[in-house]
This record gives sequence, structure tokens and C-alpha cells, in this order.
Amino acid sequence: MARDKVTIREVAKEAGVSIATVSYVINNRTDIKISDETRKKVLQVINLLDYTPNQAAKALAANRKSLFAFYNPTILSPLHAAESLYNFQLLTNYFHKHGYETILLNSETYEKCDQADAILCYDVAREDFFKLGDNNFIPLLALNCIVDDSLFFQLNVDPARISTYAKNHFGRKKYKTLMLSTPNEAKKSYYSSNISNLSFISSFEELSDIKNQNIAVSDHVLYELLKANNNVCYIPSISDATLDKLSVCLDVAMHKTKKDQHSVFI
Repeated sequence: MARDKVTIREVAKEAGVSIATVSYVINNRTDIKISDETRKKVLQVINLLDYTPNQAAKALAANRKSLFAFYNPTILSPLHAAESLYNFQLLTNYFHKHGYETILLNSETYEKCDQADAILCYDVAREDFFKLGDNNFIPLLALNCIVDDSLFFQLNVDPARISTYAKNHFGRKKYKTLMLSTPNEAKKSYYSSNISNLSFISSFEELSDIKNQNIAVSDHVLYELLKANNNVCYIPSISDATLDKLSVCLDVAMHKTKKDQHSVFI
């Protein structure tokens, strides 16, 4: 059943502003004083609810080829660069088979991206995520980072899954968990609180003395570097289930089939 058309009144209610304010934002009125914060909030709600006064533009958008942009921050280390490239290839291959094409955004700027239908941010700091969002009013999703905002999907590996797989793998043996360091402080805090004996790795030098140990990892690059000299349990941060769920979230965000966006741990 087709959804009822979203009204300007619903947009105003969701954004917590007047109908007149929504109208001013839509029509880009410069003679009316509206704060940047209010303008951005209204535009984000317009995107979220799929409200548009221009039906011709909506029909044109429906005929475009699905395209999402991949944003990764300035590389922190060679380890982070290798992991980012590996996961970008995973995403590109998976979504190409599902009718999407991907583009890679410039990691040093937060410019507006006009050609994409959605932006997927990978392992970014929360403040960088919102800087990008301030310039783009298309769906924005967070992968392997925590943004804690109900307007946006965020998908992360479930710490309970890491612990369960590791305990099944090692039995009663002691083990420690390693993850690549991240610019996302909320992610660091969350996993440190939910996984015991966890360390974050920033460089090759930190790996040189790790031998003959029981290690749980969720990063592919750490698995490849440690598996020869250690007993390693690998729980991929981006699994087949993650990709399938990401595809659903991306479709929901791009086609506005519902508005209750949320945090997903897989």
C-alpha cells in the first residue's frame, strides 16, 4: 500500500518548528532570520520523511541509478589504511551485485556531494560525521563508528558476538582482544566497557612482540599479521550478515520506507 503523502505540518512537528519556518527553509528565504542550527534540522527532517514539494524532481530522482559515496577519514596509520581498503573492496563488490555503484569521497574535506544518493561513513570521529552531515542533506549512515543520533543508522560489530565466538574458540584458555585504533572516541569507550582485556593497536611495532598468544580480532589486517605466530580467533567486523543488514538500512534511508532509524549491532 502506498504511503500517505507527508505534509509540511508533519515536517514542522518533527523538527519542532512552525509551518512558516519550514516554508522559509524550503524556499531559501534570506529575508527571514533563521539560525543555521534550525535550518539544518529542518533539512534533515525533510530528508528523513521524504517530504518534497517538487513532484517532478522526486520522479526524476526515482529514475537515477543507485549510487552511494564512501567516506573514510584521513588515514591514521598504514594498518588503518590497509583495513579501510579491504573493507571498501568488500562493500564495492557486494553492492555492485545488488544494483549500487560506489564512489570514494575526498577524506580531507567535508564538501557537498551532489552526485550520490547516500553517504556511508566508515570509522570516522563523531564530530567529522556531523561536519559532513552539515553540508549534505542526503541519507548519511555510519559504519564501524558510533554517532549516537537516532536520525542516522549506525552499524557496528556486536561486542557480545566477539566475546561469544572467542570463548567458544579458546574454551577455558585466557585470551586478549585486539582492535585497530580509531578516531571515534565513543567507539573506543563503548568497546572498552563491553570487552574485557581489550587493547587498541596503532602501529606495526606494537605487533612485533605478540607471539604464541591467544588473540581475538575483528580487523582483517590484524588477523593476517598475527595468525602465523598466534592462536587467533577472527570475528570479522564486516560479515555477510553486516552487509545484508547494511543493504536494508541503505535502502530504507534512500527510499524513506520508514523513519525510525536506529543503532544496529551485528
